[in-house]
Amino acid sequence: MDFHLVTSTLLREFQTQHINYAVIGGFALGSWGVTRATIDMDLLLLVDDATRAEKILTAQSYRCIHKTENVAQYVSDSVPYGSIDILYAFREVSRHMLARSVEVDVVEGVAIRSLVPEDIIGLKLQALVNEPAREPRDLWDMEALLLARKRGGEQVEWEMLSEYFDLFDRGDLLAELRRKHDETE
Repeated sequence: MDFHLVTSTLLREFQTQHINYAVIGGFALGSWGVTRATIDMDLLLLVDDATRAEKILTAQSYRCIHKTENVAQYVSDSVPYGSIDILYAFREVSRHMLARSVEVDVVEGVAIRSLVPEDIIGLKLQALVNEPAREPRDLWDMEALLLARKRGGEQVEWEMLSEYFDLFDRGDLLAELRRKHDETE
């Protein structure tokens, strides 16, 4: 996938058409200065914008290969466009994630919407709870995001993280992360 091409065409069109989206997954990590290899782009998309987003995706050579009320996957036969995985925001918690998303400059002249690191960590936590084999990679991603917050001189929103970790009954993991990364402790 040519991420510059996709951000400068597809995501720019999403912004022009006022599609409520934010990048998540590996590309979102990169928008916060965390380098991790990824081969696709993952998006959180307001479910209310799904039909309009699908029109944009099909106009950009994507076709839907899987769709449920929760997720969708689009692929392009044009290699540079790669694949797009979508998580639909229809629950209150995911709608709040989108509301907190911020614009981040990823390359010169191209800004995208990204979830804030705490919300990315919340999705990483859900992923590792749903698929325990992912735990080493997702823990690495969580710690890298916490370190990126520190490097940027920004405070970690521990209370927001606490809500996610309590939701999945993983207060033990949050306590461990906080011991390692909370300078106010």
